[in-house]
Amino acid sequence: MPEPKPYIVGRQAEMELFDRLAVGQTPYWLLNIYGPGGIGKTVVCQKLEARARQQGLSFATIQGDSPDLTPDRLLYYIQEGLAQGPGGEKLADAFGDFRHRYKDYLIVQDILQRGGGLPAMFDVVGNVKDPAGLTKTLAELGKAVSEEVRRTVHNRFALERYLRGVDKALTTSLVEGVGAAMERARQPITILVDTYEEMEGLDDWVCRTLVRELPDGIKVVIFGRNQLHRVNFDWDEYGDTVKAMELPELSEADTKAYLVHHGLRDTAALNEVYQFTGGYPLLLVLVVHLTRESGGWEAVGTLERSADRDFVATQLLNRILREERVHEVRDFLEHGCIARWFDPEVVSVIMEVDIAQGRAIYDKLRRHSFIQPHPYGLKFHDKIRELLLERLKFTSKAEYKRLTGRLMAYYAGKAGIAHPPAAKEQAKAGPSGDSKYAIHIEQAQGVVIGDQARVTQQFGGEIFSPAHPAAGRASRAQRCADLAEHIRETLDLIKQYEEQRLLAGDPKTKRRTEREITDLRAQLAAYETEYRERGCERGEK
Repeated sequence: MPEPKPYIVGRQAEMELFDRLAVGQTPYWLLNIYGPGGIGKTVVCQKLEARARQQGLSFATIQGDSPDLTPDRLLYYIQEGLAQGPGGEKLADAFGDFRHRYKDYLIVQDILQRGGGLPAMFDVVGNVKDPAGLTKTLAELGKAVSEEVRRTVHNRFALERYLRGVDKALTTSLVEGVGAAMERARQPITILVDTYEEMEGLDDWVCRTLVRELPDGIKVVIFGRNQLHRVNFDWDEYGDTVKAMELPELSEADTKAYLVHHGLRDTAALNEVYQFTGGYPLLLVLVVHLTRESGGWEAVGTLERSADRDFVATQLLNRILREERVHEVRDFLEHGCIARWFDPEVVSVIMEVDIAQGRAIYDKLRRHSFIQPHPYGLKFHDKIRELLLERLKFTSKAEYKRLTGRLMAYYAGKAGIAHPPAAKEQAKAGPSGDSKYAIHIEQAQGVVIGDQARVTQQFGGEIFSPAHPAAGRASRAQRCADLAEHIRETLDLIKQYEEQRLLAGDPKTKRRTEREITDLRAQLAAYETEYRERGCERGEK
């Protein structure tokens, strides 16, 4: 039987705050709503989306747990969300330049993947090693390849220069498109970012580059477990234009309204459940789920209170798992938490059943209240998964390791690389074929798989990158020559930016130029350090 549609209560204060933010009645333009897992941040984000649609406001939502989220993909999702949202038909043309640049970027990445990376494509002086092969690749890509891309990929140093600057070029183009879109919409544009804790690796870029460059009038709401100012001190530079707000538990009235909706009407029982959950949304969801599984509120019995929410949630999970009537669903809930996301094939691997049975289990799981949609299939609610992982490691560490190893082997096979025990030998032998997967092994969080051109596999602290075997065989002389060219190019760029800074009249342009110079000098120092450490100055072989 399908799970009932979620019933959402409360959060009126957050809605009113968003209304004031959207019309410019607040001194800040970036709102950071933070709180622990299970407090309801995603629900509030969904309510803001609904409010924006209702009011006809243009907005884009970024999911921080999107697979392999990178700056370029994040920029693409912003323009895609705006173009597909309310009034999107009027805004689409504003992003024509960005779409052109992004298309070129994807083509360049495709060419690099097919060619095996820069070291495999070019010789020491920057010429193409296999002109016929490159010509064939360009012919296969057809008219999609612009003349600018054709010129760029025929010279190593031009290509490296392009790759170093493409993130900044895409950011500038996207920001200009957002500005043009706001002029066309004649109203503020809002960017919503959910599950920010999953993309904190990009926080430095978001804080220093993206947010800093956004046009005046834009509104941003970021949801995450951590307050932005604690993630990165650089957020303090924005002063009062950034407001951090901790999301509270549901009020007693909202909690009881939720419970009444789910059939609990006895006054004493309402008070007891409120005291037990404290209005914490995750605990409320678990209690209601337990009620359905056990056959009603009377069957739930006495609930043991504790100040430790995770302990309470784990005890509820244990009871829910015991009450789960479909044994294969229960088994997957207990063991499938090792995967960040899953599809029928992953289910069949974890459960050790054929693909038909895996699909049948998958179809049952999609109706479960613990499960959420994912771009590649389905996933556990993040806090539920965290608790289930801890439970699995506590109850059977050997089973946790066995299942993790099994899933690693599956992903490695999909990626065309060796299973962990043979990883070193595979790295020596070179790649076994083109791959689109990236594998990351995280002891605390199971296995993550993404969709990237380059495969990176990490085991026991050592990194093997089979997509570019030629990189490890490059001679010292070749690397020294490359570094010398990088140093010359970087010095030329610094000189150009310094001249631009002197001529700049706009303070914003001057600050942006100064940041470019700072970044280039840091890169120059890295090149020079490696140049000295390799003995390039002495001409060592």
